[in-house]
Amino acid sequence: MIATIPPSSATITIGSNGVVSPSTVTITQGGRVTFVNNDSRSHDMSSDPHPSHEDCPPLEQVGFLSPGQSKTSGNLNTVRVCGFHDHNLPTVTGLQGRITIVAQ
Repeated sequence: MIATIPPSSATITIGSNGVVSPSTVTITQGGRVTFVNNDSRSHDMSSDPHPSHEDCPPLEQVGFLSPGQSKTSGNLNTVRVCGFHDHNLPTVTGLQGRITIVAQ
């Protein structure tokens, strides 16, 4: 049996419907995640928990995304599960998700 190694990067897109897709991704330790905003409104993507955003500090490099803009997180070096959300819409489940970071 050959183990499948997750990719070192992933892309999460905020669609025109204001929903992230995919809402869960898995990357290898040290990888990065790019958020793409294809919605007509701005979003402020942050790490959980709201409002302190301290679970996964590299996600804070994404932050504010204007329509059509994309930004990439810092390197996610700690093996863990990171939740994310839109800081301005923290209870909107369509803008929430999880990033799983696994050992290389």
